[in-house]
Amino acid sequence: MGDLLVVYLTFLLAGALIGLVPFLVGRFMGKPVLGQLGLLCCALSGLFHISLPVLVALVFLGWIFLSKHDLVIRKSHAAQSGGSYQTTYAPTPQPQAGSLRLTCLTGPLRGRSYPIGPKGLMFGRDNDCAVCFPGETPGISRHHCAIRWQGNTPVLVDLNSTYGTFLSGGRQLPPNNPAALAVGTRFYLANTGVMFQIELG
Repeated sequence: MGDLLVVYLTFLLAGALIGLVPFLVGRFMGKPVLGQLGLLCCALSGLFHISLPVLVALVFLGWIFLSKHDLVIRKSHAAQSGGSYQTTYAPTPQPQAGSLRLTCLTGPLRGRSYPIGPKGLMFGRDNDCAVCFPGETPGISRHHCAIRWQGNTPVLVDLNSTYGTFLSGGRQLPPNNPAALAVGTRFYLANTGVMFQIELG
């Protein structure tokens, strides 16, 4: 009996380790509930077969990448009166121009905050940039990058800068290839000494 319990616990742990993949991807893609559900399902599926968590993880990864909205748990009227919870889809509130701001966390502009208006923000050393760096700032191009709007989604675009624009995880943005931003997203210019964060306005 003890050996069987050890086997089940091992399979459960292996499934949970595989489930970390959809969990982390879900957090990165702004769909943490789907990621958490993927982790749970991968862990439980490991109890049935050692290879099943891999299939479950792939299913959840596809779900995370293809779904437009995160899964949310809401109380139904029955739940408010002591019934069960109801799982529904609900659109994630989309940010609007003016409802977000940018805060500089490190570097020569540390502590400064900029509202992200309908026209977005340009970063660089030139005077026409809304986020304007001192002329001697190393690694910053004249027109380094920009935040723009694609519909209701703010995106970060590298403007072919010399030293690059990076998301906080270290992924460098290819020039002129927009990356979607969300509240809490951090990115840096050239190096982590010039770090910014998206926040609610």
